[in-house]
Amino acid sequence: MYAQRTGPTEDVARGDELCAEQAYLRRALLALRGMFEQVRNTAVAAGDPVADKVTNAYLRIDRERRLAALGPRDDSIPLFFGRLDYRQDHPGSASPSGSAFDSTAALDPAAPAPAPASAPVPASAVALAEVPAAPVYLGRRLVREEAGDDPLVVDWRADVARPFYRAHRADPMGLRVRRRFGFVDGRLTAFEDEAFGPGATTSDDETAATAGTAAASLLEQEIQRPRSGPMRDIVATIQPEQDEIVRAGLELSICVQGAPGTGKTAVGLHRAAYLLYTYRERLARSGVLVVGPNRAFLGYIASVLPALGEFTVEQRSILDLLDTPSAPAASSAPAASSAPAASAARGSGAAEPEDVAVLKGDARMATVIRRALHGAIQAPTGPVTIVTREGRWTVAEQEVTFMLTALRSGSYGYGAGRAMLARRIGAAAARRAELAGAHITDAGIEALARSRPVRAAVEAIWPKADGAKLIRRLFTDPEFLASAAEGVLTEAEQALLVGHRSRGRSIADAYCVDEARHLIERVPGFGHVIVDEAQDLSAMQCRAIGRRCEQGSLTVLGDLAQGTSAWAAGSWQDLLAHLGKPATHVEVLDRSHRVPAEILGYANRLLPSIAPHVPPATSVRHVPGALTVVRAASDQAAVPDQAAVPDRLAAEVTAQARAVLRNEGSTAVLVADSQLAAIGPALRDAGLPFIELREDTAPGRFALVPASLAKGLEFDHVILAEPAAVVAGEPGRTNGLRRLYVLLTRAVTSLTVVHADDLPAEL
Repeated sequence: MYAQRTGPTEDVARGDELCAEQAYLRRALLALRGMFEQVRNTAVAAGDPVADKVTNAYLRIDRERRLAALGPRDDSIPLFFGRLDYRQDHPGSASPSGSAFDSTAALDPAAPAPAPASAPVPASAVALAEVPAAPVYLGRRLVREEAGDDPLVVDWRADVARPFYRAHRADPMGLRVRRRFGFVDGRLTAFEDEAFGPGATTSDDETAATAGTAAASLLEQEIQRPRSGPMRDIVATIQPEQDEIVRAGLELSICVQGAPGTGKTAVGLHRAAYLLYTYRERLARSGVLVVGPNRAFLGYIASVLPALGEFTVEQRSILDLLDTPSAPAASSAPAASSAPAASAARGSGAAEPEDVAVLKGDARMATVIRRALHGAIQAPTGPVTIVTREGRWTVAEQEVTFMLTALRSGSYGYGAGRAMLARRIGAAAARRAELAGAHITDAGIEALARSRPVRAAVEAIWPKADGAKLIRRLFTDPEFLASAAEGVLTEAEQALLVGHRSRGRSIADAYCVDEARHLIERVPGFGHVIVDEAQDLSAMQCRAIGRRCEQGSLTVLGDLAQGTSAWAAGSWQDLLAHLGKPATHVEVLDRSHRVPAEILGYANRLLPSIAPHVPPATSVRHVPGALTVVRAASDQAAVPDQAAVPDRLAAEVTAQARAVLRNEGSTAVLVADSQLAAIGPALRDAGLPFIELREDTAPGRFALVPASLAKGLEFDHVILAEPAAVVAGEPGRTNGLRRLYVLLTRAVTSLTVVHADDLPAEL
């Protein structure tokens, strides 16, 4: 079966093997173009254009989806990045499927029908039904020449691709050779082989000589490749410990404690892509949501999932979370929320004191809100009498009380319970009518439930509620708050809540409103939610996320050492409990593949002060000269001119930026928010064009980034201005040092620390 698919043969002279691989790439590119044309030429329904209007609209949408799934028409993006040669003496296990490629056949992007949900993936390549006889090329999407053919390129998420990420000498997983390819501007220029099996050796020098590359590992080169602009995918460099997380089943919720440079964000995004591939039918109904700390971060990661062929993932910042629509939206771009309704749901961002915001974000507020809502329910004060053409029917007070007690002891939401009470009163009246000889249909029962006497009785017993109005009253009416908060909040805390009157709804208010609205009418959920920078979430924000995946699963990403909010998590166990997934397993990623050891070691000096319980991460990279610390002083006078310090700092930052910009890759100047006004004009006056990062912008080749927006971003080169100002810009020294830790770990090639004031003692 596999012999029908040809690739570069083993007897090709090694001097010509690179040419053979290049020829195979050209063949695959031609096949991909053929797949594009096949989809583009898909016909719409014939016949009456009016009668077939809906069908044609669906077919056009499906055609666009399939074209998008094939990826951008950009030959500079490598079509494959690896190759697996399996040992032919390695037997596979029996399986009805009969082909190692069956799982990829069903997920052809050019196929017009949605892919069915896959069975759970096998533990290793040993579970493959049949060992591939020909080499298996791995890429971002499946490529085949004709429908029914074995693929020329296999999607990296397929079962057969798993050994590329996990095989090692002790467990080769059936491999004979693992090959990695090197590309320059889309041209295949190098390859590197790793042999497995008894007596196998890998000679980097020999491979390098024959493949036309330097002796440095292609894997290391890809990890260290400079970037400019948004985050890119890591399909070619996923590490074994990362792959374990990426390929975990949909039923599992996972928390990743990841140090800087360990790839936790990329792991979360690739997990989303993997789950959509493996459980496509199920997630097509329930959807996948990615929650990030801000829109700038979402702009930074926005291109990763589309590059992997996934366009249906909803991406929201934590502030925009409350605008999430009830149905999954077909967009992997960050959602814009400029409409008035969106602003109202999210909260106006009205300023309020930190202690007030912290209290409103406390988990105890959920109890207070529930009490305030359900405290409005009253016992009936009399019977309910309904007059119809057929007669007069009365439901006794005692019977209504029994209905009320049963409903309140159930699991109904407030709104559903209210509607159920009306239906039960209507049904009781209908039973009395039937005893008198009347015939009442289901529609008649509904009419009784909607009758004026029943509506009036229900409103008196179980009044209609509005989440926003409830929270407004709770935070402005001392007596109402006291009745709901007794035994939960102290008198001082209650006074704090009602003592502050903000103009408009604050961000913390919005999550309280969301809590109330969920109690009234359940919030629709997603099949899987991925939340990044989770360590900064308040308990009420966690609850807002958790109720959007009550029936689904979670991937939680973060680093306790980088918590800078006033309610930053002290432990993952507490935060996971607020998310509603207390049994979630915590995975630790502590090997940094991006941040050089020289930079990480410098930043780790802060850990004893900011997170003594978090073990310091280690880096697999050593880059001599990666760290530079520069004092911005024109002289070494014992008493420097303090008035000139800002000017000297700006001048030194500008000089360092000019020098660093000669290098390849992205560059960022990171500053305390308060110093934007000083550093920005200096860079501009020096003729250095830059993007000042804001909530709704993405970093480019050269960016000026305020400390408050740097979290989660990565740059090749970083110039960090005045660490002491970064620390002083946060409420509390611990939070300030954590913010500094974040900034110190944003660089993946070089970090230049520029200071005029003394460095923090912890450094």
